[in-house]
Amino acid sequence: MQVKLLTSIGRLQEDIRDTAKAAQITRGNADKELSAVVEEELLKNIIKLGHESVIEHIVLKYRIFGLSRACLQELARHRLISLTVESTRYTLRKNLNNEEWVKSFRDSLDEHKRVFLDFFVKYANEHPEMPNDELKYLIPEFWPTTLTLTVNARELRHIIDLRTAPNVLKEFQDLARAFFDVVPNEFKFLLEDCVHYIEPCDAD
Repeated sequence: MQVKLLTSIGRLQEDIRDTAKAAQITRGNADKELSAVVEEELLKNIIKLGHESVIEHIVLKYRIFGLSRACLQELARHRLISLTVESTRYTLRKNLNNEEWVKSFRDSLDEHKRVFLDFFVKYANEHPEMPNDELKYLIPEFWPTTLTLTVNARELRHIIDLRTAPNVLKEFQDLARAFFDVVPNEFKFLLEDCVHYIEPCDAD
């Protein structure tokens, strides 16, 4: 699995500035100009006080490669996110017919998962008439997918807090840590207090 942050540094800076300005409005100080350092301290204080609705104005967008359908199902339980996911209707046979793709995917699996993958590939090849929309009911839960995720900072904090805990599905732990790891260091203050951090994960 690989995770890439699509949101630019410039866009994050703009969101931070707009969010700090929104916070000033609550105190009637909308016209007061703040430095970047003061904006950061203001938002840190807001988070510390639990007024996290303010940071919903900060939005992050990710591209996720190679996430299992099992982990995708758990991710989709979080309500305040937007997902656009690779469609099996258009890609399932395309991937199955790509021997190099299948071999690379198979090599990434342990021996137990390979048994199920081999059965699925064999069945699919023996039933070329079966459309993707029927065949996908037989896809193993470890089948990988690619998606784009958009999430506001408040919901992202919630996901990271819940899903980096040690009793969570290991793949989801890695995903949640990657959400944090790929954020530029100057913006990590938005998230760092809610990470149950153990070790860096594979994030690009």
